[in-house]
Order: sequence, then C-alpha cells, then structure tokens
Amino acid sequence: MSPLLLGTAFVLAAAMVFSLYRVLAGPTVFDRLTGLGLISTKTIVFLLVLGFLTDRVEVFVDITLSYTLISFVGTLALAKYFEAKKADQP
Repeated sequence: MSPLLLGTAFVLAAAMVFSLYRVLAGPTVFDRLTGLGLISTKTIVFLLVLGFLTDRVEVFVDITLSYTLISFVGTLALAKYFEAKKADQP
C-alpha cells in the first residue's frame, strides 16, 4: 500500500467528519445541503482512492459512477422539494 494514498484516505475521512458537522449544525437548510454536497464529493474521491489501495480500480470506478448519478439525482430532487416548499409559504 502506498503511504500517500493511505494518508489521502485518512485526510478525506477527516474532511467528511468536518462536513458532517455542517450538516448537523447548519443554521439554514442551504448550509445543510452544501454539507451534504461536500460529503458526497469527498465520498466519490474516497471510493476512487480505495480502489487504488486495493488494486481493484475497475470495480470501484463502476461503484463511483453509480454513486455519482444517485447523488446528482438526489440533489436535484432536494432542490426541487425546497423550491416547491418555499413557493408554498406566504
């Protein structure tokens, strides 16, 4: 295992914990959505680094692409939900 990739994985995991704080303690909904986007992006990179660490890059690239599409659709759905919720309020 490469020490650089292992260090990168630990830094990404720590960054996800800090982003989780923004999701839990965010004063507004938009702060929480931003934190979710950060966690999603870091998870994508983390999965790719994990693929390089295990020498199974092709499997992890497929998983990462699927996760990326699900994350994108989920973000669009949440944005549409909050837009409709905002329009309903007086």
